[in-house]
Amino acid sequence: MTQGTGTPKVTVAVTSGNLQRQVQVLDGVAGLMGTAETKIGVIETVFGYDDAVAKGYTAVAEPFLNKAIEVFYQELGGNQALTILGVEDTMTLTQMVTSTNANGLKKLLNAAQGTITVVGLIRKPSEAYTMPEDHFLDKDVEDALLAAKTLGQYQQSINKPVRMLIEGRVADLEADLFEPNTVGNGFAGVVLGSNLNDGSSASGVALALARAVKYQSHVKIGNGQNGPLTISEAFIGDRAIEDYYLEELDAFANAGYTIMHRRDGSAGYYFARDNMATDDDFRILVNGRIIDKAQRVTTATATPMLETSVRVNADGTINATDAKELEETILQQLRSQLAGQASDFEVNVPTDANIINTSTGGIEVKVLPLGYFTWIKVTIGLTANL
Repeated sequence: MTQGTGTPKVTVAVTSGNLQRQVQVLDGVAGLMGTAETKIGVIETVFGYDDAVAKGYTAVAEPFLNKAIEVFYQELGGNQALTILGVEDTMTLTQMVTSTNANGLKKLLNAAQGTITVVGLIRKPSEAYTMPEDHFLDKDVEDALLAAKTLGQYQQSINKPVRMLIEGRVADLEADLFEPNTVGNGFAGVVLGSNLNDGSSASGVALALARAVKYQSHVKIGNGQNGPLTISEAFIGDRAIEDYYLEELDAFANAGYTIMHRRDGSAGYYFARDNMATDDDFRILVNGRIIDKAQRVTTATATPMLETSVRVNADGTINATDAKELEETILQQLRSQLAGQASDFEVNVPTDANIINTSTGGIEVKVLPLGYFTWIKVTIGLTANL
């Protein structure tokens, strides 16, 4: 293990591809970034719809943001912090998530000092804006997915991980379907659908954001036991959900979109799979949120140990007893703060690193997630006797 540099810090490396092998942190704090008319560049935290209106996010002054905020709190069904950053209508979704944009999402996340765990990104372009032709989505959405990965990796590297829900604005329903899950970005996902038939998905993002922070990290936004969404209509593009054939909706889900649908025997609309823009371990939002929470818990537990002393063996490696104690401390915190949110945890402190020469100790954390009934197969038939 090589020697670290700079100020004392905890560095976490998140790995993928592990599900193929046997193997006090807040769960949800929401952020919202979108097109504004008056509150451009302003970062403000609101605690309910009425509070938002009182702070200037009115239907007259901020019609676009107001509608999203209203949907968010209607779905949330209570008061909870929502930190908002408004931007000009010329700022694209791609520019919002570009890590070098000082006025983009990075500004919001830095101001929140790591408290935001899930953020929604929505946009209402100016009337002069024209979406490129021959694209299912606005090309800006596709580009934003690629750009968001760098920002997601940066936030993870500074132990302030965040997941991003990006508005899927439809350009042409007849064009070849863009597949978000081919992008390889588990930090971001595309929400496709709205309670309006204008091709936007801003309200869909607000709904998904509310569902994400209303419940604990391990709870899927489409959990059937939490009931239907609080909207009376749902559209993808200018077509109502009811106008799509099942195989068309399946195609959206299989391509990696988070969509709304109806369920047999239930009234209203539900989110389908909580897809993210990748096909690895973090292809669903809950897996990303659980690993994010585990990272935050591990970091918070390990940070007080910076610059503290441990016993070493004759060759400079960490004493096995001290290593075991550190393992148990981390494991206890994970099991306490993520109780019921994962199947199990494993913590290992390697004892082969030369602490004397490097002053660097390692901690390996494995999280066994919960399983989910995304599909249920029923065998049914008649019988002559029971």
